[in-house]
Amino acid sequence: MSRKGSADMKSIPHTRINDETWIWEKYEPGEKIGQGTFGKVFKVKHKETGKDWAMKVINKEKAGGPVIKLLEREVGILKRVQHEHIISLNEVFETAKKMYLVMELCEGGELADALKTRERMSEEECKIIMSRLASAISYLHKNDIVHRDLKLENILLAVDPNNLEDKLYIKVTDFGLSVVKGGTGHDNMMQDFCGTPIYMSPEIIDNKTYSQNCDVWAMGVILYIMLSGTPPFKSKDEDSLYDLIKKGELDFSDEFWANISVNAKSFLEKMMRVDPAHRLTATEMLHHPWITGNETQKESTNVLELMKIFRDEQNEQNQKIEDSAINGELSGLELSDPEEGSENKPVKNGTERKGSGGVKKPGSGGKSGPSTSRQSSQSHSQSKPSTTSKISAKTPNPTNNRLSVNSRATPSSSGRGRGTRK
Repeated sequence: MSRKGSADMKSIPHTRINDETWIWEKYEPGEKIGQGTFGKVFKVKHKETGKDWAMKVINKEKAGGPVIKLLEREVGILKRVQHEHIISLNEVFETAKKMYLVMELCEGGELADALKTRERMSEEECKIIMSRLASAISYLHKNDIVHRDLKLENILLAVDPNNLEDKLYIKVTDFGLSVVKGGTGHDNMMQDFCGTPIYMSPEIIDNKTYSQNCDVWAMGVILYIMLSGTPPFKSKDEDSLYDLIKKGELDFSDEFWANISVNAKSFLEKMMRVDPAHRLTATEMLHHPWITGNETQKESTNVLELMKIFRDEQNEQNQKIEDSAINGELSGLELSDPEEGSENKPVKNGTERKGSGGVKKPGSGGKSGPSTSRQSSQSHSQSKPSTTSKISAKTPNPTNNRLSVNSRATPSSSGRGRGTRK
């Protein structure tokens, strides 16, 4: 019996054969639509049904053991999932030297290629894509699957069978770096350093244990690129890029951002908080006002945020009591010695009040930098998220939503995509 909330294993034929002759008795080979380091992708037609598929052919000898393990992991995950915005696997053939994956055909190619021809997408188009992407990733996370390599190259454009005019019908692909978690809690955190640099979250870069919210960060990077045509963090070398990512300061200074809605920027900021505990989850993304279109909707609060609010309120209350003691305002408290007639001496406060470790306001004489420890960088000013130029993706205090103004830097390239694409 499958665990509650997990996807059942689909019945995907996996046939071991002596040679590929049997495959071509079942499928009619077509044009080559993709080329990878260890294999090729062909368009094929199922002879009996007439349906077109994509066939990924991998040379196992050339790929080697580690790549074959990634391939087997991808096959295992694709056998578990079924979602309209996740690539589907039809069947697998395997010989001693090659593996053949028959997969859903996505003739629209990579989202990355579509973006290159347009520079950037409209906010409405981005909203449609992000809604569908969040739906797919929410499904994966509910089934304990973390993608870990989300990027524009791993999102394909397919044809909606119910609406042939829909040009934004996406499919998430390439599950080679994905992992199936074993449950919940600390034992279920991951530590592998993986992914494509510009999409990596701060916790992965810091080599800290991390959770499924690394996917949410990557989705934030994807959205930023779709809206602006450029990555949120750019640098000439990888180390500097990683430093920028760990600071998490989003740049909204270019003129076109003035035409992007406040809700869209708020959505981005909440997806790209440096502290993953305060990021939106994929499910929460689906209920954000920018996605739903309900601007009066009150956003749900992360349980961890509620706990933090409670701790902050408790600390504030305790501090008020201590301050009152210092000022002699607690009833019945003697602050002087009546016999000696000495001057009133304040009661010493043995507890030093601690700050919240947040980003200082402009002009406060300090600035936030990247931390090698797992810290939440938070803003403690009082206005709502603004449309000002440079907005920090660090965690704001849940009760105070001002976004801090900081500086940034310039160009990086995304990693190469993999998967079944034209």
